[in-house]
Amino acid sequence: MPRRPHPFEEITRPTYAEAHLTGLRIEGSRHEAVLSGVCPRCEHPFQYVHPLAGFRGLRPPRSRDTYSVQVACVCTEEHPGRPADDEGCGAYWILLLQRTGR
Repeated sequence: MPRRPHPFEEITRPTYAEAHLTGLRIEGSRHEAVLSGVCPRCEHPFQYVHPLAGFRGLRPPRSRDTYSVQVACVCTEEHPGRPADDEGCGAYWILLLQRTGR
């Protein structure tokens, strides 16, 4: 029996970041990180692009090679109650990305 889709809800859980790491692929350049994986809430695949240049947070980064990234589900599957101009199921979490190599 097919599962009902998760309704859209802006939500985070302490387990989301660790769960997202399972099967996560990170590609990109020195200007952006492309994270490909599965949402830990709705379990739909998605690709999230995060710019690494041009943005500075309120707090200085731990190093210029470590970035705190807020990731949001941007899957293209249907989620009841999702605003027309939004994507995903509403789940979000924080990952620390570390650049390797130059």
